[in-house]
Amino acid sequence: MIKGPNDNSNNYILQPVLKFIEQYKASKKTRLHMPGHKGAFGYEDDITEISGADSLYTADGIIAESEQETATLFDTRATFYSTEGSSQAIKAMCYLTLQNYFKTRGFDGGLKNGTENKEPPTILATRNAHKSFIYASMLLGFKIKWLKPEEDYSLCKCKVSPEGLDAAIMEYITECEKSNKKVDIAGVYITSPDYLGNILDIRGLAEVTHKHGLPLLCDNAHGAYLKFMEPDLHPITLGADLASDSAHKTLPVLTGGAYLHVSKKAPSGIETDAKNALLMFGSTSPSYMIMESLDAAPGRVSPEKYRETAKRLGALKSKLSEAFKEKFGSLGPAIYGDEPLKLCLDMRVCKLRADVVADKLREQGIECEYSDPDFLVTMWSPFNDYPGDYERFQGAMTEIINRTQDRSDKAEKGTKQAIARKKICYNEPVALYQPYEMRYVPHEEMPVSEELIGKVVADSVISCPPAISPIVAGEVINEETIKVLKYYGVKTIEIAKL
Repeated sequence: MIKGPNDNSNNYILQPVLKFIEQYKASKKTRLHMPGHKGAFGYEDDITEISGADSLYTADGIIAESEQETATLFDTRATFYSTEGSSQAIKAMCYLTLQNYFKTRGFDGGLKNGTENKEPPTILATRNAHKSFIYASMLLGFKIKWLKPEEDYSLCKCKVSPEGLDAAIMEYITECEKSNKKVDIAGVYITSPDYLGNILDIRGLAEVTHKHGLPLLCDNAHGAYLKFMEPDLHPITLGADLASDSAHKTLPVLTGGAYLHVSKKAPSGIETDAKNALLMFGSTSPSYMIMESLDAAPGRVSPEKYRETAKRLGALKSKLSEAFKEKFGSLGPAIYGDEPLKLCLDMRVCKLRADVVADKLREQGIECEYSDPDFLVTMWSPFNDYPGDYERFQGAMTEIINRTQDRSDKAEKGTKQAIARKKICYNEPVALYQPYEMRYVPHEEMPVSEELIGKVVADSVISCPPAISPIVAGEVINEETIKVLKYYGVKTIEIAKL
């Protein structure tokens, strides 16, 4: 069971890594080992794999104990620490999925019969994938079949329903059969919640993937805290087989701290090689300070406080909705998304752009998580000051609203502007190559202009957040691609020299 808050860090039963580091500091030993700062400059907690400190990728001591405690917290078969964020966990998750694919099909890599696997497997994925997923394709050599969004294009979201996923899988199977190719789907990869706070129907999506005998992978970078909501909204609880959590995004964990979760219902043995998978994409010198914060997190997390924060933020959302409605009427911006601890404003029907609003908030000492022309994203946790941060944000937004020119007499014109901004013409570009085929292709950086239409890109445009990249490595630029790139302020792009 989840334990209560433990801010004084005295519960060493829950925190074996923290206990070891505290004892080591108290011993006042002469540090004739890495790192070079020797504990100076306030870095006393930053140690290396000394005797008793265990080793992250071959853990059988205090780190293994800590990971097991976290697995109990999230009710998983196994949970593994990443000190290099979800980027490391996502790549490892893809590796384990491919390994499971080959294992279940008896593939030997051609070592026994002298053959080669000329057709790498495919992962079906929502297109709002973090760049680390695309890089996983480049590094591991798997194909990507994108799942098309079921709503109008937006940079950060990709709505896919269980019915839509089932249809996409059946369509792919039919394509393979018509082409006399084997059905090579290794798994389905989704992003939920997305950067705008939209949560997919994971339970329904999991039922579909499992019906087809496929594992469901979930980039849950923004949703580690969903475990503590009522009801429990964590992807593992809802049926995902593998999930990556950026613990540092929503839990009291240092930047870079993340989890790789394996569900109790995941394919048997899929977690066996998880440590090697993580090591393949990580440093052999992981940060003990990050591990210490991951170790301490279960004792610092209070589910009640997270639920209370969700209620407080819900009240703030209601107040802002009323303020916007009073000023703009039916043209006012909407509180967007359904994630409990994310406040996202859809500004598409307002006179102000969301990125301009973000600048105005910054002038008042408020730094938001993200903004683009349409959306303003803010993230909240129990560690925000209450009521101070809430009142400050509400006051700043109210001031911005009141300074905005009244548009009540221009409703018709405003509606037309809203429609124009809501619908971005976008057709998925034609893919001549898979991302992994572009790994070593020479390329050059070029300014975004109509002169690039027809050229093949060598790298994906969007690096962060997890977003629907207007164009992915190996795809051909079309006229709509250029318009989307310009709309989101992309100035240059890498073009393949073919």
